[in-house]
Amino acid sequence: MRAALWFLFLFAVAVALSLFLGVNQSVVTLYWPPYRVDLSLNLVILLWALSFAALYMTLRGTSILVDLPKKAQRWRLLQRERAIHQGLVLAMFQLSSGRFLRAQKSALKALNLLQDLNTGGMEHALAASYLSELQCMLHLIHAEAAHCLRDQVSRDAHFEQALTLSRSLQLLSRVEPMETSQLLATRWHLSDKDPKAALSRLSQLSAGAARRTVALRLRLKAARLSEQNDLALETAKLLSKHGAFTPRVAQSLLKSLIASCLSEAKDEAQMLKLWAHLELKERQLEGIGLLAAERLLALEGAATLAKEWLRHDSERLMKEPQSLPEGLRVQLVLLLERVICDLAPNAHDLTQLDQAVRLHPQMVELQYLYGQVCLHHALWGKAQQLLELVLIKHPSHELKKRAWIALARLLEQKGESQKALEFWRKAALLSP
Repeated sequence: MRAALWFLFLFAVAVALSLFLGVNQSVVTLYWPPYRVDLSLNLVILLWALSFAALYMTLRGTSILVDLPKKAQRWRLLQRERAIHQGLVLAMFQLSSGRFLRAQKSALKALNLLQDLNTGGMEHALAASYLSELQCMLHLIHAEAAHCLRDQVSRDAHFEQALTLSRSLQLLSRVEPMETSQLLATRWHLSDKDPKAALSRLSQLSAGAARRTVALRLRLKAARLSEQNDLALETAKLLSKHGAFTPRVAQSLLKSLIASCLSEAKDEAQMLKLWAHLELKERQLEGIGLLAAERLLALEGAATLAKEWLRHDSERLMKEPQSLPEGLRVQLVLLLERVICDLAPNAHDLTQLDQAVRLHPQMVELQYLYGQVCLHHALWGKAQQLLELVLIKHPSHELKKRAWIALARLLEQKGESQKALEFWRKAALLSP
């Protein structure tokens, strides 16, 4: 449609010109005494148009000729800029593919081109801040390649230059080069097994950058290498909230770190502080209450507090004992026996265990614990019946030995010394 309109417009112009020029009888007379020149108006218009075109072409050609050196200079600058970018991309590819020496050579070549571009005294289109960013990135690539080649002298030299450029860019609100430099240096320190230096680098990051997943992962690794389990636990919590691990891995990692923190506690006050710092879902992780109670009793803490920390695990043992591994069930039963026997007799314990044994009669661990609690409440007949039933069901080595010992003591109290001596002998045979 547009082409058709243009054709119509051209036809209209051609018709108008033909009508105007064809019937135009006008004459232009030029007087130059003693001469007189008569020219057709059509010829005058044609000469005027040709002279205008000639003048325009002359001026345009002169302008192009004058600008030719500047265009040549701009073309050379463009070629250098393209070479710099090509060197940067090539160095990154070579670094990623493990060609570290070639990456260093490509980075150095691009750095030399940048140096010529800055010192050549020529105007270029790239901003000074962008050139600084390119130079900083090239220095970091060279430093990373040197680190992979174990050339620490070259690595540190190029890193210092990159750090200087990063500080100048930070003043222009360009924080990415500084963050990149600090994170890269943190990885190097961790590779060199220097966690203190790595943590020092991470402390120089801004608050926002320090909360990113990549920074938290580095801090977790540094904290674990430096055996700062409290810091590692705090970092692992943040990573778990950010979804950095699968639920299974997060649970295993938290359990490991909590266990390490518990083992470092020196007294009951530290245990209370650490337990209060844990969230409810962390306290309810499988085996955490058991570890905390064991450590508390080892530090001569209150048995009532240990029993409170064991509440979640003990309730799970009473209601769903099959959901716990056998080894964990045995440990939990032995610790509950110790805690309950350190406290005054409580009828609630008997009732709870009686219901649990009725619900899960196949669980020998529950029967053993019930027998020990009955013995603690001086229910000797019930205790003897349960413990003898436990021995029939082939319990674990530790439970069997403790059952023989409990029965031997019970028979001694009943005056059956000969039978008690036999039980002591069987318990001694089970000792390592």
